[in-house]
Amino acid sequence: MPTKIKVVLFEDTVQTRSEILQALTKHLGSDGSVIPFDGSKFTESPADKERTYEIRLESILMKAPYDSATIIVADRDLSKSQDSQFGGLSVNAVDAVSKNLAIPICSYAREPEPDDYDWRGKWREGHIVLRFSDGIDELARRAVIAARGFAEIAAQLSDSKATGSPAKILAKLLGKPEYSAKMALYSVGDHNRLPEVLAKDKDNWVQRMTHFLGYWLWDSLLRYPGLFVNEVAAASHLNIDTDDFGESEVGAIFEEALYKGPFADPKKPLWWRGMLDDIVSRENFADGLELVQKKVKSTIKRSKCCVEPSKSAGYYCIISRVCPTRLTARSGQIWWIMEAPAKIGDGLVNLDRVLPSFL
Repeated sequence: MPTKIKVVLFEDTVQTRSEILQALTKHLGSDGSVIPFDGSKFTESPADKERTYEIRLESILMKAPYDSATIIVADRDLSKSQDSQFGGLSVNAVDAVSKNLAIPICSYAREPEPDDYDWRGKWREGHIVLRFSDGIDELARRAVIAARGFAEIAAQLSDSKATGSPAKILAKLLGKPEYSAKMALYSVGDHNRLPEVLAKDKDNWVQRMTHFLGYWLWDSLLRYPGLFVNEVAAASHLNIDTDDFGESEVGAIFEEALYKGPFADPKKPLWWRGMLDDIVSRENFADGLELVQKKVKSTIKRSKCCVEPSKSAGYYCIISRVCPTRLTARSGQIWWIMEAPAKIGDGLVNLDRVLPSFL
């Protein structure tokens, strides 16, 4: 990693802070450092102490040892802090400061973890939500993946002569300049962050562009099936049974389509959907199933609808993470899709005609 990573941790419980600090340090390794926030170490004037937490935090985070932070990791509730200068602090104040300084932020909810906290995070731009219930080690692993991703984007921006639209810049950074037009379709839901790119602060351009591109990649491009597909969606798209698609021999056929850019997670792999199509087309087969049956073994099964196994899937629900048929009713809940150019309804995506403009 060309750029040393700096993670700033906001956690108000001593034991939890120690455990998360240890886990973050383990996963980060020699790539950087983790610094727990301690506002009591800073001397503030009486006038400064009368200001809002946001103003005071911004000033502190611009000074050593917190300056040039790669990412912030914060507990949602910081009200138990023993720091008398920041009693009652919450992630909202930290979040506001992170946006002003263009520092990415991850947050988590300790006990009790609200059922809707992870859900809200999935649909909230510019704020990465980590699941505390998955365990501290997994929380730290995901946080470090995010930190490395932002650091990688920053390093590439610093080394390149980036010009053009954000879509062209990101496509070039991902090694897929030919995909810039497709990436531009995903900007529909990201207009609220465009001021970061249009800002005249040239001295801070790399940091702000990293903030913009990183969240855009994390929030939109990698989340929705379109440019990228996860294991379930990839298997459905190729017409291969999900379990069979997970076999190493089958995976080797599609290895070149595996996404390996910023935020790539080996535990949750993604594939370039267009490259999957290219592999099948290049080998001159009708679909992925025919390809692997010929190249690997004939007993590999086709993709099945999760509701009606007698039918092929072909659709992927971004809500339930399953592959139903075109129109399905299950347990009283109806999933549906509205044809182009209307928006896709209830999160059901046609893997044969993906419309990223539904964001």
